[in-house]
Amino acid sequence: MRSTLITPVALLLVLAPSVASPQPPPAAPPTEPLGLVQALERAVAGNIDLRRDRVSIELADANLLAARGQFDFLLTGALNFQRSTQPPLTAQDIASGYTNDLGFDIGVTRNLETGGLLRLSLQNDRIDTNSRLSCGSPAGVATTCSFYNSQLDLTFNHPLLRGFGPEVTQANVRKQRIQKDLALLNRQMRAANVLRDVVVGYWELSYATQDLAIRRSAVDLAREQLRITKAQIDVGRLAPIDQAAVERAIGDRLQDVALSEQNLYGRALDLRKLLGVPADPALPIFSAVDAPAATPRQIDVAAEVTRALDRNPQLRSLKMGLQLNAIDIQTALNTTNPRLDFVGTVGSRGRKSTFPETLSQTAGLDDLTWSAGLNFQAPVENRTANGQYRAAQLTAEQSRLDAGTLELAIRDTVMRVAAQIRTASTRVDLARQTVGFAQQNLEAEKARFSVGRSTNNDVLLRQQELKSAEISVVRATVDLLNSDVALSAVTAEILDRYNVVLKGL
Repeated sequence: MRSTLITPVALLLVLAPSVASPQPPPAAPPTEPLGLVQALERAVAGNIDLRRDRVSIELADANLLAARGQFDFLLTGALNFQRSTQPPLTAQDIASGYTNDLGFDIGVTRNLETGGLLRLSLQNDRIDTNSRLSCGSPAGVATTCSFYNSQLDLTFNHPLLRGFGPEVTQANVRKQRIQKDLALLNRQMRAANVLRDVVVGYWELSYATQDLAIRRSAVDLAREQLRITKAQIDVGRLAPIDQAAVERAIGDRLQDVALSEQNLYGRALDLRKLLGVPADPALPIFSAVDAPAATPRQIDVAAEVTRALDRNPQLRSLKMGLQLNAIDIQTALNTTNPRLDFVGTVGSRGRKSTFPETLSQTAGLDDLTWSAGLNFQAPVENRTANGQYRAAQLTAEQSRLDAGTLELAIRDTVMRVAAQIRTASTRVDLARQTVGFAQQNLEAEKARFSVGRSTNNDVLLRQQELKSAEISVVRATVDLLNSDVALSAVTAEILDRYNVVLKGL
């Protein structure tokens, strides 16, 4: 019995016709074209962080309004009735009897910006009594009488040490004004960061879109090479085994397409989240319509550092926070003083049998009364006030350190981003040159293949080199755009670049 030796080449020749060609991937999900300007508009309207900052500003306005309410006029009023009885000690006791008192008290009070309080009040009581003493009746004569008491007072209280001066009494109003300014600066920084993230997210989406298009074009090139190979197999210039190399390359490139589609889907979800649009499988995914384009440029690092330190909203916010610390220190220092308050009252009295008469007598200021005095209070050890004053000083020191730390971080960020811009600019120039060289190499390789001096593997390799170079150009361009927008976000110039105007700034 004679055995037959099958070589590896022969085995491949036998198996090659039975190998199934790579099948195209399933159809991609529907896409929604999206431009950069459109993405920014949707982000300004729908981004959750920006909407939260708008609420913070409105909250700061409400707190400022509440702080100003400390100096509002306060209208007060009271109405009361009281009945009292005095049992007699003897039959001749003129103080015994009952008394009914129906009275009201109305007034206007206002806290003063200098720390004091001013109150104008009017009190009136109707007295019904059978007390001979109150009615002025002689002993042994039973009587009942009614009369009115009126009292008009102007009261003035004012601190002379602790709590004195508008710097202390209006501290909360000043702090709330600063808090609103801080909210505006925080919104400016938030808006700059959101725009930066949206622009970066959009260019990453654009890169994924371009990457997918390039990889699909790589599949098209390989399929065109397969068509040429089959034609040459048909005329006997190539062996059937030459078809396998091309189909393997098509399969590899289809895998790259599938991964690229997955990456595009992820970038679309990232951008959708930044725009405040909920993820919904029923909605089409975003597809970038703006292709990345950038011109390499040089950066004046020293000028950018200076600009960032002058304009960065977060650094300005921390420095403005030092004003809050200064107010706290000033207020805490004032509380270390003893309390010495002046209290003064001037008023007029009226007492007649009818209500109009008693009011007229009171308004005539015929019976003036007045009083003046000082109230003093001083904690012996005063540990609470001294502790609060020291805590305010240390808090201010922490804020200064935080501002210094942020300034170091800004300097570091600007220098790093500037270096990234320089590197990306170089990469863009070199990648563009590489594309030109790769295109020339592919054309030369195809010419050699057409005359039988090259193989499919050589042509496929040159195709892959060209597509890799094209992807490198897109990647370098996107990195340049992302670095440039990161630099403009540090200085908040990104708002002017994209014509975003924030109300209140």
